[in-house]
Amino acid sequence: MQHTALAPTLPQPAATDALQALRHATAVRHAQLDSGLPIARANASLADYLRHVHALSAWLQALWPALEHMQARETGFCFAPAARLSAMREDLAHAASEPILPWPHPSAATVLCLDRALERHPHHADAVRWGLAYVVEGSQLGGQVLYRGLAPRLAPHPLRTLQGDGAGTGARWKAFMALLRARVASPPAIAAACDGALAAFQGLQVHFDATQGTPA
Repeated sequence: MQHTALAPTLPQPAATDALQALRHATAVRHAQLDSGLPIARANASLADYLRHVHALSAWLQALWPALEHMQARETGFCFAPAARLSAMREDLAHAASEPILPWPHPSAATVLCLDRALERHPHHADAVRWGLAYVVEGSQLGGQVLYRGLAPRLAPHPLRTLQGDGAGTGARWKAFMALLRARVASPPAIAAACDGALAAFQGLQVHFDATQGTPA
């Protein structure tokens, strides 16, 4: 992946609603990432899924410290990274029919993207973290859509990573949106949150080629 993938694309949100601004700011990058995911294809294999989990685990480990920091400061926000990373570990270890992928280190590219976003918004660091959380929490909804398509074909693999909070995922997302709107309300904070969300997408893109979706 070229280093230019880390170049910031600063959002200029016109909306005063944080969620609307985040959706607008990340729409292109979100679509680019989704369009290159092999696990979204009709012929997705177990090997595709395991590579997907491998990339996500490196990315999530890199975001963990920032989101745990926010969790300690924000009543009502529960990131629970340990459970998510445990599901990823179990997924990677479960498929005996495929070569075992080693547990990855935290993504250095994601850490770099996050550090740059925080440097650009020194007075709105918490808002940057809310932007990260928006991408992480939203990925749980997308994971469930993928799960419904993949589970019958890749059984008996449990696909734990894609299950999120199960039946409670929708309610969790609604609660998160309410918190985000309450905590990120001013134009500078909204801009910082959008930049944080883009940093999260930029870091993950390093691990997924835009057309092949394979870890870098």
